[in-house]
Amino acid sequence: MHSVPITSTTSRPRRTQQERRETTRGALMEATIECLVELGYGATTTLEVERRAGVSRGARIHHFPTKALLLASAVDYLYHRLGAHYEQAFGHPQTGATDAERLVSGLRLLWSVYLQPGYVAVLELSMAARTDDELRSRLAEVALRHRVLAIEAASIYFPAVPRARAERLVQFIHSTLLGLLMERNIQDDPARDMGVLALLEASVAVQIAADAEAKSENAHTPSARAHDSKQDSAREIARRGG
Repeated sequence: MHSVPITSTTSRPRRTQQERRETTRGALMEATIECLVELGYGATTTLEVERRAGVSRGARIHHFPTKALLLASAVDYLYHRLGAHYEQAFGHPQTGATDAERLVSGLRLLWSVYLQPGYVAVLELSMAARTDDELRSRLAEVALRHRVLAIEAASIYFPAVPRARAERLVQFIHSTLLGLLMERNIQDDPARDMGVLALLEASVAVQIAADAEAKSENAHTPSARAHDSKQDSAREIARRGG
């Protein structure tokens, strides 16, 4: 009697082209950040990135034709990771928390993200961009794109803040956190960091509170009440008509 070979009916499904693409790009991004953190900008080469990522030169060039694009994309990758924390930081406050309390807890969480090793790569590339025109141009595009996302998040979680002021506050927060990160390269001083963070939180909280108060006062002006009354009447007419 011959034994019948058993074939598996639960073979692993083949990955799609998009999945393979994302895996390759992810490996290149992680390897680029790892190189920048461990070796610095000067010693980070595309050859070393390819080696660490386990990716061929041709595959790397297919996704990132130039070194500047590869490096700027790594910053884009890091900022996407940071942006994923916005809702966790500001969108799920404790019951009854004020805007100021949400701001403080949110900024502390974002600072903990900045402290992750990968964000040293942002500092490395920011300095390198001073003498690299293509890298500077690429980084400017990345910074603008993510600044817009941060401003949109601010308008969702702190709607009383006018957009123009939100733009300045986002830049203020980002510049302060990156500045602290740079200081840590010279001297690790947690007490200094907490002091600067407290001042940042207080400064931004004062502005947010002032905007909220102004919005509340405007809501109680005669023109605002008249506008609300008209809206109530319109809703009532629509309800009856339905």
